[in-house]
Amino acid sequence: MKRFIYGGLSTLLLATATLSPGLAAPAPQFSKIALDSMVFNFTAPFISSSALLNDNHVIRVMVIGMSLEDLMISIPPQMAKFSRVQVRDGAGKEVPAKITATKGQVAIVFNQPVESGQILEVNISGVQIEREQGDILLYGITAKRMGLRGEIPVGTARIQVPNRD
Repeated sequence: MKRFIYGGLSTLLLATATLSPGLAAPAPQFSKIALDSMVFNFTAPFISSSALLNDNHVIRVMVIGMSLEDLMISIPPQMAKFSRVQVRDGAGKEVPAKITATKGQVAIVFNQPVESGQILEVNISGVQIEREQGDILLYGITAKRMGLRGEIPVGTARIQVPNRD
């Protein structure tokens, strides 16, 4: 009985090893032309950049796809406090919105939906952090899009605060 099982198993392994090279898909070949002409089409809002300017944390969001009704920003745990949050468009003009800040989150509800194709710049000023918890701050951002229920993830903005030792 053991001989029958081992014989069958050996035959199966031999057949699999023999057929495998023929069944494997060939590796894709990319030409230089194909790599040079790659195009990215974004269909949802995304974080285009984040930066530290003095004690201001600046996060840029590209509004793509549908209009945005709001932005929700989770505050990193090492942030001790901040003094103000402002939202500006790509031209530097303030975007009218109701901004509510709690310990763990900033809610930005726009007076009028922000149209697709716009750039939003969120400026969090007067930031003070607790150094013991780390020098890299991660802001999770979600948004509510017109015509959709609930929040959709936009991304995570990363701001690294330099050591001042």
